[in-house]
Amino acid sequence: MIAIDKDVENKLKESAKFIKQVLSEAPSHIKFELCDEENAPSREPLLMDKDINENSFESISEKSTFTSKIAAIDGGSTKIANGHSFYIGAYRYGYVIFDSNGLIKEDISPLTIETISAVNSDEKFSKLYFKILKKLPEELPKFQTTLDHLRTLKEWTLAERLIDELNKGDILLMDGSLRSSPALPNILLERICKKAAEKKINLVGVTKTSTLYWGKHSLLIPIIHKIGEDFHPGKKWFCLLSDFKENTLNMRWFGTIYVAKLFPASKFVFRVDINRFDPTSPKKIMETLAAISRDPNYMGYPYPLAAIHNRVRIDPYEKEDLHYRLQGLALKEGVKIKEWEALFSNFHELLDIN
Repeated sequence: MIAIDKDVENKLKESAKFIKQVLSEAPSHIKFELCDEENAPSREPLLMDKDINENSFESISEKSTFTSKIAAIDGGSTKIANGHSFYIGAYRYGYVIFDSNGLIKEDISPLTIETISAVNSDEKFSKLYFKILKKLPEELPKFQTTLDHLRTLKEWTLAERLIDELNKGDILLMDGSLRSSPALPNILLERICKKAAEKKINLVGVTKTSTLYWGKHSLLIPIIHKIGEDFHPGKKWFCLLSDFKENTLNMRWFGTIYVAKLFPASKFVFRVDINRFDPTSPKKIMETLAAISRDPNYMGYPYPLAAIHNRVRIDPYEKEDLHYRLQGLALKEGVKIKEWEALFSNFHELLDIN
């Protein structure tokens, strides 16, 4: 057991008081922001529509059911070997479609391997961007995030194709928010959102870990969860955060943002973005989401998203196999083991092991 001296004990007490202070604050009609990929505040804050109180929460029927098809898209990626000035990465993506009887279709892409360097990252992203949008990007991703940005473009291209297969009243679930970014440009997201609305398909983004925050230091979702449980303990509910029905020029937000608890016994709530062009009642959509969030392994989380996540994720064992396969091929090419270790050894790993 770690030895805790008086100074450490006092610092821990200060931290505990800080946690208590965070939990005692209540969100109100103020700006809250989204952290970007480097964990710095975005320059595009949201304005909460209203103070959060008991009237902010709407209940979800205990007898919610669904008759439509539910599709879900997700992707997974990992860095197999990181040389810091370059890295070799892998990704895949795909979809599943469920109806009330279970899985009816799935399609998972083959594993894609990318070698990305500080020299070629802009070219790789621009090439795929141009293929999809027939124009060059106005923003380029950071070198270390290029792999995830390539995967994101592929996921949303798949979403656009899948909308053509779905029918009126079906739901398409995306892992993540409906907010544009360098990886998901305005022109593409707006096109997909409008296409879904025209076909009367409910496009919904569900975020597992949201970086929305308000004030100086409070993550918004846990605070909403706490308030919701105070007002509606052991119930299903949803709460509107901010609404974007208007067609604001150059706005990155394409979802009406909610926090939802989709299963009474769940310990988790999720941020849910509903396509702001969709005229469907949000209560109807939330009741459908609740109806597919009853799996005992993932209580409160839409099962189709869990199913596709498990199919596309690259687990540590698969990553390790890819790493050693890559190493073996490099050695066959004449790379010496000392050269490999010089490129890819990480002293932090040695420190952590010992």
